[in-house]
Amino acid sequence: MCEGILLILVQKPYDIGDRIHISNSQSDPNSNGSATWFVEAINLFSTTVRYAATNEVATHSNGSLAQSRIINAARSPKANVYIYNKFASDVPYDRVMLFKSVIESFVKERPREWIALSGFRATRVEADLGYIEYVIALQHVEKWQNIGPILNSKAEVASYCLEVQKKLGMRYEAPPLPVNLGINRAQQMEQSVFEREQSGDSSDGGLGAIAGAGPDFSMLATLFAKPSEAKKTR
Repeated sequence: MCEGILLILVQKPYDIGDRIHISNSQSDPNSNGSATWFVEAINLFSTTVRYAATNEVATHSNGSLAQSRIINAARSPKANVYIYNKFASDVPYDRVMLFKSVIESFVKERPREWIALSGFRATRVEADLGYIEYVIALQHVEKWQNIGPILNSKAEVASYCLEVQKKLGMRYEAPPLPVNLGINRAQQMEQSVFEREQSGDSSDGGLGAIAGAGPDFSMLATLFAKPSEAKKTR
């Protein structure tokens, strides 16, 4: 209780109306932005918040919040966002640099949205899978409190990146997944039962096949039987 009171009166990590994210201090934050809650009410013992995505309301004791990591979006200006792109490994490096210059020009033409393209680097090199992953780091003029314009600007840049990749012939296409041509145990049993029914060699003396009945799938039930039932069957 004392920690919660000190949190509100001394530390003051948030105010009413702020977007906040509450998480374990040992966990890693999300690089794409954290899910946030709006602070609706504060008193000495508890804080009432509303989830921004679903409009749900929750109440936390201030003592529990004192042990948590609180991210305040209203105090987080100039949001950094990241956009990941995959290029085929056989794409020449000069074409990658051309892609970077085109995206950088696109960002500079929008000074009301972006401050700068702050980074462009390879993050993964997967030679066996045939691609290299690059990340584009951008700094937005808004703070995370105004997450709507940030997400809209990010989506616009991501869509433009895709169109540039198409124009430059850099779009990576994943190789087709291998096809498993093997037959599992259930299919093998079903096939063997069906063949015995067709040949008339069945437990009912072939009467099922003569009567035009379908194959007997009773053996398949043993695959899903409990151990005690399986022993009785045996």
